[in-house]
Amino acid sequence: MSPKRKKYCNIRILLVLENALYSVISPRGCASILWKDASKEQEACEVLKMTAEDMVEFGIAEAIIDEPNGSAHYDVYKIAENIKEFLVETLKENSSKNIDILLEERYSKFRKIGEFTE
Repeated sequence: MSPKRKKYCNIRILLVLENALYSVISPRGCASILWKDASKEQEACEVLKMTAEDMVEFGIAEAIIDEPNGSAHYDVYKIAENIKEFLVETLKENSSKNIDILLEERYSKFRKIGEFTE
């Protein structure tokens, strides 16, 4: 892998699509375990904090990519363009950064995911 390509692989940016959910368990599965009632999946969604907005709020993702017409699969060309725009801008912003700084930022970011304090 070329040094330039390797550098871009180390950028710490994580994107999430507007309607994406991020969780290790489905809301229905969570409701079944917590309340012994799968029909409480909406309540589980709220407790799990698994929406794209939640991911940005928690610092897991840096940005939300807008989905055309409310869902990415309705227009794959438009969603590809939205992702491309963000990636091009991100690469411009980070291309002048030192590789050691990029590596440290990436390491720090992913080490913080999952930390919990009350």
